[in-house]
Amino acid sequence: MAVDIEKLARQVQRLQDLEDIKTLKHRYFRAMTHGDHETLKDTLTADVVTSYSDGHYVFNDREKLLKFLIDSHDPNAKIIAWWMAGMPEISFQSDTEATGIWAMYHYFFNQGKGFVDEMFVYYDDTYRKEDGVWRFSKTGYKRVINQILDRSRMPYTITAPEWAVEKK
Repeated sequence: MAVDIEKLARQVQRLQDLEDIKTLKHRYFRAMTHGDHETLKDTLTADVVTSYSDGHYVFNDREKLLKFLIDSHDPNAKIIAWWMAGMPEISFQSDTEATGIWAMYHYFFNQGKGFVDEMFVYYDDTYRKEDGVWRFSKTGYKRVINQILDRSRMPYTITAPEWAVEKK
């Protein structure tokens, strides 16, 4: 049985690209959760296009997008948020272009305004490999379910590495 080394090398590269895209998605959410703006910026192409919240927040410029994301998830505004994504469906259009669909749960607690926004969505992403690095060239999500909870009159304690808040 002859082994086609070139074919095997392409298959291994495709698997590496798949893992790199999965890591990219995690890096994006980790950067958002921790407010790591430089890492967040590095996950996006300069010409990234976005459509969040069923098209309510559309951006065609990385700098404007970053300003929006930073301002809307600012820990100084007493915002605690995290994202959990999984079950990706990733397809490759070429060696440098791919698309992905991800299921995602998002928890957003605005302590200052006293509400929690929870949602389950499907992300639609397009990825581009530039200089050997995968980045988002397009991203956005459509909601499947969304609930907003009033926490303004409920006692709670939240502990986080950067801050802790108690309300009684």
